[in-house]
Amino acid sequence: MENMIYSEFSKYEEELKESFSQKYSLPDIEIDLIVKDLRTIVMQMIKLMRDGKSVHEKFFSDIILNSVDAIIGFDNNLKIFLWNKGAELIFGYSKNEIMGKEISELVPVYLQDKGEIEFLVKEVDQKGFITNYESERLTKKGEIINVSITRFTIFNENKEKIGSVGTVRDITTIKNLEKELREKEKLGLIGEVVSSIAHSLSNPLNIISGNADYLLMDKSENDEGYEELKCILDETIRITKSIRHLLNFSRPLNISREKNNINDIIEKAVSGNKFLIKDKKISFRKILNPDIPEINIDKSEIEETICNILTNAVQAIKNSGEITIKTGSCNDHINIEISDNGEGIPKVNLEKIFTPFYSSKEYGKGTGLGLSIAKRIIVEHGGEISATSKPGKGTKFFIKLPVK
Repeated sequence: MENMIYSEFSKYEEELKESFSQKYSLPDIEIDLIVKDLRTIVMQMIKLMRDGKSVHEKFFSDIILNSVDAIIGFDNNLKIFLWNKGAELIFGYSKNEIMGKEISELVPVYLQDKGEIEFLVKEVDQKGFITNYESERLTKKGEIINVSITRFTIFNENKEKIGSVGTVRDITTIKNLEKELREKEKLGLIGEVVSSIAHSLSNPLNIISGNADYLLMDKSENDEGYEELKCILDETIRITKSIRHLLNFSRPLNISREKNNINDIIEKAVSGNKFLIKDKKISFRKILNPDIPEINIDKSEIEETICNILTNAVQAIKNSGEITIKTGSCNDHINIEISDNGEGIPKVNLEKIFTPFYSSKEYGKGTGLGLSIAKRIIVEHGGEISATSKPGKGTKFFIKLPVK
């Protein structure tokens, strides 16, 4: 552009000189000075234009490179040619590590198998853009994050497609908050319904169990009707326990913290669960780290959590097996691992085990609240609980509690 302006100005220099000479009858030396000054002015204008363009380009370049959102450019072969600081922060890859790599580096395998890359390419090719597409992406550490993607096609001066540029926003925190809000709303509604039903059933059950217990006082085991009355009493007791679980679930937790040794709580929980074994041959293996610090927890709530997990472990073992309980500490957390070599949990069900009222047990063998209450207690303590399982090989529960 600059060379073109200089060239055009040179063409008109002689015409300018002749015009000045004819119109103003100026000497040649003065005309040369005027033309020279004009050339200087033109050169200064070009410099101002060039500097202005440079500042303009730098301004937009800084916006792109320093954006908190990831801005990523792909060529026609879906290889990365643009990677800003936002992309480095979100995905963990430096510019040198990722440049020239394919888009598949960032897309989880299960989404690749579903054809998501091909879908996005087709959408952008057909529409020229895609906006606020929510999906998941893979970081350098192997973590899955929730993202919102906007992407559009870019062309060269000849209107030829040279690739696409996309902005990727990390919405993991937003998604987690939305999920937590939905769960709280759902639990609140469930709690109201459960509390109403439980209170309605309590009085009739108390009357039934009270009368059955009264009638049994005058009967011995061999008397007619004894077994029927005993069955009524046992079943009402079982239902009453289930209702108590429902009421505990519907009420807000009142955590009362004080210093406790987690090993002592585990010892008590294991001792209590030995009565559940009955005719099974189950051994408890304890690997308790004696050096773990005391932590501020609600003793009864944590004991209930461990008991619920141990109860599930006992029920998961058909005839014989082993339950292992380990404790340890890492940085600012106490770690508890409870594993069994029972039947295990199918992958499709593993995601549901902490969901209220979900149970894979036979009818009448559980309310489906034990693990959901356990999770509620651990989360209320600022901790984490998770599980892994392999059908036929057993299940492991992992609990992390903060040291405060």
